[in-house]
Amino acid sequence: MDEVEINAILAELDDLRKKYEELKALHDAQNKIQSDIESRLLDSEARNAALLSANPDMMFVFDKQGYFIDYNGGLNEMYAPPEFFVGKRVDEVLPAPIATLTHEKIKQLFETGKMQVYDYDLVIQGKTMFFESRLVKYGTDKALAVVRNITQRKNYEITLKESELRYQELYNLLRLLADTAPDMIWAKDAQKRYIFANRAMCQELLNASDTNEPVGKTDLYFALREREKHPEDPNWHTFGELCMDSDEITMRELRPMQFDEYGNVKGKFIFLDVHKAPLFSNEGKLIGVVGTARDITEKKEMEEKLKLSEQTYKGILNSISEAVYIQDENGVFIDVNDTATRIYGYPREYFIGRTPEFLSAPGYNNLEQVAQCVKKAFHGEPQVFEFWGIRHDGAYFPKIVSLTPGVYFGKNCVIAVARDITEQKNWEKEILEAKSKAEENDKLKSAFLANMSHEIRTPLNGIMGFVQLLRNPNLSKDDLDKYLNVIERSGERLNELLTGLLDMARIEAGQVKVIYKRTNIASLVQYVTEFFTPDARVKGLGITHKINIPEQLVEIETDGYLLQDIFFNLIKNAIKYTNKGNITIGCEYFDSSLLFKVSDTGIGVPRDKQKVIFDRFVRANNDLTNPVDGAGLGLSIAKAYVERLGGKIWLESEPGRGSTFYFTIPLSPNVNF
Repeated sequence: MDEVEINAILAELDDLRKKYEELKALHDAQNKIQSDIESRLLDSEARNAALLSANPDMMFVFDKQGYFIDYNGGLNEMYAPPEFFVGKRVDEVLPAPIATLTHEKIKQLFETGKMQVYDYDLVIQGKTMFFESRLVKYGTDKALAVVRNITQRKNYEITLKESELRYQELYNLLRLLADTAPDMIWAKDAQKRYIFANRAMCQELLNASDTNEPVGKTDLYFALREREKHPEDPNWHTFGELCMDSDEITMRELRPMQFDEYGNVKGKFIFLDVHKAPLFSNEGKLIGVVGTARDITEKKEMEEKLKLSEQTYKGILNSISEAVYIQDENGVFIDVNDTATRIYGYPREYFIGRTPEFLSAPGYNNLEQVAQCVKKAFHGEPQVFEFWGIRHDGAYFPKIVSLTPGVYFGKNCVIAVARDITEQKNWEKEILEAKSKAEENDKLKSAFLANMSHEIRTPLNGIMGFVQLLRNPNLSKDDLDKYLNVIERSGERLNELLTGLLDMARIEAGQVKVIYKRTNIASLVQYVTEFFTPDARVKGLGITHKINIPEQLVEIETDGYLLQDIFFNLIKNAIKYTNKGNITIGCEYFDSSLLFKVSDTGIGVPRDKQKVIFDRFVRANNDLTNPVDGAGLGLSIAKAYVERLGGKIWLESEPGRGSTFYFTIPLSPNVNF
């Protein structure tokens, strides 16, 4: 074998070696690729197994006839072993309606090639479970179904739907209630835009077309729209112009509030009682304001009319001069007029809620009988009775009460009208006293006339008798003096009687005039003492005087003649009724007056006569057998003169021990002592 052949063989061997190496490298590469593919396949299988095991959904593989070919239960709580499904038709596993539905969806899948999605529910262990099935083609003749348990979602959807339904029902109820309510109801957001308004609000205030129109709009929008519709009438819509921004105030104060809001709407004045409250979110954030309004225009008008009616009623009630009381069936005072408050001295509030018992003079009224009268009047039987009341100052007074049934602002009541009859009682008392006095005067006049007959005839008989005796020419001088003395005393007695009658006539005629001039009291008292000394000595009586006044009061401005006549009547009276003892005349200063007194130790004045001793024709003893003469005029004349001089006269007397007559003469205003 030559070298060429060898080289050719070597070259061929070298080519073979290269091809071998290439083939070996290719084989190694293919082994590596196969190894990589196997590794990737194992990874993919492991990953798919992990995905299947972690998948919460169930997976089924069907053929076109609806047989289960494969099954993976995943992590679903409804997991069942493969033999429960594999090799069986859906008709054997699922309820007929669901099996039929599955056959239809498999058919539609292969006909359309599009994924089929459908829901169904199964009752498992007594509970309804909901499932969603997604059906896709798997190869050419298989179908893969991914089934997910959607019970929780379905229950949530059902709950949500029920909640939405409930919400809608509540909203419809709220809307119905709000639209049926006569009051206006609304809600606004924080920018004061309406988010809700009921029918009354839309119709009566906003003039909106329906309840949806206000949403998103403000009050100003509707106010401007109304004004633009009636530019000729500036008073067409003025509501709220004079009111505060109550929305702003409510959201600022963050509490429920009440407002009076008023103005013209559609040319008519309305008055609203508005209540508002802040609106908060669930998180407590202020998101707006809610409100209600009631049209109280008629109520306000009625209140004004009622107020006017009450004012009129009060005016009429308080103009009545009698006291008027409004009482219920039990006599409790509901109202009284001003006259009642004026009569009793209590404010009106003090009467309300009380009964007549607190007005009753203790011990003067039969309160049970009064209560019966009130009940009778309440049931339609008028009553009249007298009632003694007690004023706030404690004074008692009588009144005549008339009870009649009535109505007080729609309620049955008793209307009591009472008149103070104090003057009437006084008149009755005065009439009775006048009657008694007239009867007494009649007796006194009868006694006076009888006494006058005695007083006049006695001295006249003496005069006439002794005048007849004087005709005897053989009278001795002693008898003559004696007879003349009797005639003189009888004449003085007649003169005294006539003077008294004339003085009384002047007093009753009001013709006694007071002539003031400077009068020396000491001299006057001394004069009257000396004047009556002889008369006192005739009866064996002592008569003295005592003056105890400051020197500057010895002379005063008074009527000396009247003062002298007062002394004359009192001293003559003292001498007449005193048989032994003394008569004392005194004068002293007392309480801006001069106090005079004439005291005696005579028979005294009986207690039953002391109150009337200064009346005309009254004597301590009116008996005609009384040995003391006199007409009973001296003391009444003295009293009249004392009163004309502005003084007072009284006596202190004890029968059998004598009397003291006091009288005062006030000093003139310019006397400073």
